[in-house]
Amino acid sequence: MTVADNPGPLTLDGTRSYRIGVRHAVLLDPGPAAPDQMERLASLVGDATVERVCLSHAHADHSGIVRAAAERFGAAIAASSDTLRRLGVDGESLADGDLLPIDDGAGQLEVIETPGHSADSLSFLLRPAGWLFTGDTVLGEGSSMIAYPDGRMGSYLASLARLIALRPLRLLPGHGAPVDRARELLEEYRRHRLDRERQIRVAIAGGAGSVAEVRERVYGELPTRLERAAEASIAAHVAHLRERELLPAGFAQRSSMETDH
Repeated sequence: MTVADNPGPLTLDGTRSYRIGVRHAVLLDPGPAAPDQMERLASLVGDATVERVCLSHAHADHSGIVRAAAERFGAAIAASSDTLRRLGVDGESLADGDLLPIDDGAGQLEVIETPGHSADSLSFLLRPAGWLFTGDTVLGEGSSMIAYPDGRMGSYLASLARLIALRPLRLLPGHGAPVDRARELLEEYRRHRLDRERQIRVAIAGGAGSVAEVRERVYGELPTRLERAAEASIAAHVAHLRERELLPAGFAQRSSMETDH
C-alpha cells in the first residue's frame, strides 16, 4: 500500500493505492496525477507483474494517473463500464461477481458493485483472506461523502447492507488506515446514516425549508470548504425521503444539488 501526497478534508491522509498479490498482482486505484505518484507506485509494485490496473470509481484522486500507470506496468485498465465511459478510456469492463485471479489463482478478487458514494463505485473482496477493498464507500475514519446527485442514499444503504452480509475480516479503504473491526465499522456506518436521516427529518419538521437551512440546523457552523460536502450529503437524504414519499409538502425549496435526475 502507498499513500498519495494529497491530504485534505475529504481525502484524509491521502488516497491509498494497493498492490494485491505478490508475483502476479492487481494495482488498485493508482491515485492522482501528482508529480511523484508514479515513483510511489513503482516502489509499491516492485518486482511483481501487474496484470490489471483496477479502479474503484472514476474520481480523479483515485484515477488521475491510471493511463500512465497502465502504460508503465504494461497492464490493462479494468473498471466498471460506467467508470471507463466517464474517463474516456478503453479497458476491461468489470461487472458484479467477476473474479480476478491473483498470483496464478492462489487468490481471487471478487468484484462487488457498491453504488452510493458514486453511481460507478465498486468494492473488491479478496478471497480467501476476507479482505475488503472499499474505495470511498467506507473510509478508515469519519464518514463517506455521498456525492449527490451522482451518489444516492438508497443505493448507499443497500450497498452497506450487502457488505455487512459478506462478513469481511478486514477493510482496506481508499482513505484512512485499514480497519480490522470490519463488520462493526460497517454497522456503525449504517447506523450513522439512519441517525442522520432522523436529524434531517427533525430539522424539516421544525421548519427548515431548504437543504441549506437543514445543514445549518444539523451541522451548525462549518468551515466554508465543508459546507458543500455537507449539503451534498443532506441533498442525498432529502432525495431518499422524497423517493419514499416521506418529505413534507412544505419542503419545496431545493438547493442546486437537490434535483431529481
